[in-house]
Amino acid sequence: MDLSFLIILLLALFILLRVEFVFYIVYVLFGTWLAARWWAGRALSRLELQRIYADHAFLGERVPVTLRIRNRSWLPIPWLRVSETVPLILHVPNFVRRVVALPARGEAALAYTLDCRRRGYYPLGPTHLQTGDLFGFAEAQVHLSRPDHITVYPRIIPLAQLGLASQLPFGAIRTRQRLFEDPARIIGLRQYQTGDPLPRIHWKASAHSDERLVTKLDAAISLETAILLDRNAAAYDPQWIASSSEWAIVVAASIAHHLMEQRQPVGLLTNGRDPLGEPGRDARIPPRAGRPHLMKILEVLARIEVAEQTPPLPEWIHDATRDLSWGVTVIAITPNGDEATCRALHRLLRAGLNPVLIVIQPSARFAEVRQRARSLGFAAYHVAHERHLDAWRAPAPHVPIT
Repeated sequence: MDLSFLIILLLALFILLRVEFVFYIVYVLFGTWLAARWWAGRALSRLELQRIYADHAFLGERVPVTLRIRNRSWLPIPWLRVSETVPLILHVPNFVRRVVALPARGEAALAYTLDCRRRGYYPLGPTHLQTGDLFGFAEAQVHLSRPDHITVYPRIIPLAQLGLASQLPFGAIRTRQRLFEDPARIIGLRQYQTGDPLPRIHWKASAHSDERLVTKLDAAISLETAILLDRNAAAYDPQWIASSSEWAIVVAASIAHHLMEQRQPVGLLTNGRDPLGEPGRDARIPPRAGRPHLMKILEVLARIEVAEQTPPLPEWIHDATRDLSWGVTVIAITPNGDEATCRALHRLLRAGLNPVLIVIQPSARFAEVRQRARSLGFAAYHVAHERHLDAWRAPAPHVPIT
């Protein structure tokens, strides 16, 4: 029975019977009811909640989360029901519920663990708090609707070599392209040959050996790269969109990690939806080097999702690459290599860029895609499964010094 209805009933009984004991009961119940409502609301308004956890994690990590609740009031809380909402992909079930008691100016801590099984950008919370008095006369509840977030980085497959050609000379990656010799990489001396430039002559060594010697330089390239990731939903086959779209993220993250390990500048261009980005705007990270820049790329790859309302790759690629410098390698990761995509990459080639096509969706007609790309002057690779990366995971062949 509702307490307010009971008080009204007893008050009516007192008026009819004029029994002072009944009025005393009404007085006590009404006073207790008012005190309980004030107590519960006052105590709940003075609660502070804090989540203590690592807000970034790698795939496969287990992240402990501590929910610390502080009672800033001098009023004790006899019971407090805490219900925390968590993503189902990180925790089963998708909630954490506890009942605790808080003394005056006291605190309590709730702990649970997130199992980071899939990359993404996940909210933690909101948290629902409910309390009341010991008699059940009154209850108060509140939603702390401002959630925190955790970013789970995508999976990275270690690669040993990519074998990508570059149009940019002078860098840190050794190459078989003897056209590009780095003057900063002296590897020895050799006899002078007709046509060798005079600055290459090592005069001191030539004087000691009584023959003219020139410095021998190692060949190297600078592989400045922009990864072009296609996240247009219409480009994916409906039966492969779930697996292929996630595999595209893995391929992009692995390539970016490998090139960064080689100290090469890497950028990311994608037409997907970023929860932290401006609506309707694609994500563009210009090529840079360094581990902090790699972590920035991995954060975007962790958050980026397939988008419905976004231009297809052949229409978007020109605008996305217009700020890239001459000779930059553009690795287009897309579910298919149709004719429109290949012709768009060919236009990049004519503009002085170095396009490379990577098709990540299973396709029985990739031979046609490869032939089409070859006829247009750029390379195409089929990387639909992890086993297709075996050639890139093998150690790079030794480059002989000649």
